[in-house]
Amino acid sequence: MPVRTLVEFEFKRIDDITKSGQKVDFYIPFAFNELSTALSVYSYLSAEILRPLCLFLIHLRTLKNRYRESKLKEYFNKFHNHEQLIDEINAKIDENKEIKSDASPILYKIRMRKKTLYNQIKTILKGLLETETYLFTETNIVERNGRYVLPVKANLKQNLPGIIHAYSNSGETVFIEPLEIVEFGAELVELDKKEQDEIINILKELTKIVKSSIEQIEMDIDYAAELDLLFGKVIYASEYHCTMPVFGDHFDIKNSYHPLLKHLKKEVIPLNLKMPNDKKVLLISGPNAGGKTVVLKTVGLLSLMAKCGLFIPADEGTILPFFDGIYADIGDEQSLESDLSTFAGHIMQIKTALKAENSNNLMLLDELMNQTSVEEGSALASAIMEEFAQKNNIVLATTHNESLKIFVSKRNDMLNAGMEFTDKPTYRLILGIPQPSNAIKLAEQMGINNEIIQKAKTYLDTEKASLNELFESLSKELKVVQEQKSRLDSLISEYETKLTDLQTKKKKEMSELQEKYNKELIRAKRRIDELVKTLRKEGAKPEIIKETKQFFVEELKEEPKQPYYPQIGEMVKIKGSNKAGVVLSLHQGKYKIGFNNLFFWARPEEIEPGKTDGE
Repeated sequence: MPVRTLVEFEFKRIDDITKSGQKVDFYIPFAFNELSTALSVYSYLSAEILRPLCLFLIHLRTLKNRYRESKLKEYFNKFHNHEQLIDEINAKIDENKEIKSDASPILYKIRMRKKTLYNQIKTILKGLLETETYLFTETNIVERNGRYVLPVKANLKQNLPGIIHAYSNSGETVFIEPLEIVEFGAELVELDKKEQDEIINILKELTKIVKSSIEQIEMDIDYAAELDLLFGKVIYASEYHCTMPVFGDHFDIKNSYHPLLKHLKKEVIPLNLKMPNDKKVLLISGPNAGGKTVVLKTVGLLSLMAKCGLFIPADEGTILPFFDGIYADIGDEQSLESDLSTFAGHIMQIKTALKAENSNNLMLLDELMNQTSVEEGSALASAIMEEFAQKNNIVLATTHNESLKIFVSKRNDMLNAGMEFTDKPTYRLILGIPQPSNAIKLAEQMGINNEIIQKAKTYLDTEKASLNELFESLSKELKVVQEQKSRLDSLISEYETKLTDLQTKKKKEMSELQEKYNKELIRAKRRIDELVKTLRKEGAKPEIIKETKQFFVEELKEEPKQPYYPQIGEMVKIKGSNKAGVVLSLHQGKYKIGFNNLFFWARPEEIEPGKTDGE
């Protein structure tokens, strides 16, 4: 399946989960193939591995059950069932990763015997501590090398027969295992060995079950990690107000920002970049610290995020090309280890990009060829941009080189742009017009001696100074045009809204008028039916005749008017309405009358001459 299709499928999944409002935290204690590797290295898995595995499998079961009836059930139904393994581990290993006493009959018997022996030993030792108090440096039972001993005063050790296991550092205390418990102690040591052997047997049995379903377990670990990443993308999109990008053949970035900047600062100037379809190179100029490099990094990051199936921090409707590759030459590429100068380092980066086999690539070139002489740097940069453009790549480059700006302005497939500067950087990208570097002005604002500033201005080439002034003037004029366009767009939007409201209002009036006529017609029909019924039932009584006459006098108090037959294009009104409309056509005895975007069919007797509201 093509990569782009996979990415768009990932977008759909993120959108589905976002709309569901669900957030899931995953518990994944193992990396993919970690268990398989452990099984190939060790003869059995330890309780420290088996218990987290059990918790993981329980976690998957919980997710399946929780979302069984949810719209997201398809995401969790793919997990396998591991009920037998869960039950076996739960039955044999407790929450503290210890083997339970009832994990096997043999282990239970061993531990019960150990408990009995310990109680016997403890009783004997406590009895000695209580009856022979003078012998001991303290009244506590001590364990040394797995054997239970008593702390005896060194000068009285002959008064307690037994086996000496250790001396204190000072030599004043000797730790003796009394003869009364020596056999018990030896049995305990033997039972400890048997206990460990049985625990290993239990772990081997559990490991055998794990091995039988390791393929499904590894699949579930891998899929859980995939879902964890997917839900992480959803959370990221929510926290940073990201939207789904649209893949197209050009850039149309709307109110985007670099996520790191948003994280570090509350207020970030958004990036808007609408690059025409026929342009392959965008050359960005402007002052130092004006945001040129940030534009390159933001565009590059957005493109990479989209290609990785991430929503991007930009407004809805943002369009990005789906690039085969993204190449960046940003920063100082000097390398002492490789014996490369700054210029050579940049050349190596560009050489790599030039070797790209695919044509649909994004090239991000910061301060293109400014590490060498202006003349040769300009010539080389022009040739490099031209080569990339001819290979159908999209290039975003930054520069301070005036010659390069002029070169781009003469090319139909290239476009100048600049970071706006109005006494200080505004960090807004302006398309169509290059921007001056304003190095002298910035130096002045940063406190460089005024004498140096004035001398620098005298050294500045008159033609270059005039060009800078032209750039500033064009930038200001463009800003005014953009502001006027914005106001015009606002007025158009307002007009369209009012027009829609007016059409809705007129449609409502016509509907209400038609409803009124229908009600009157129904009421009159019912009254006539009642009068006819009465006449048939009671005959032509004077009072009934009088009532009938009165009804017709009231309903027909206005003499019926003659039908009106208008001409096509004539202004008319519907009787009872003061809104004028134009006659559009005649069909089967009815006239089609237009009221702006509303149309009404009327018979001649429902029409009367009309005039426009202004007449």
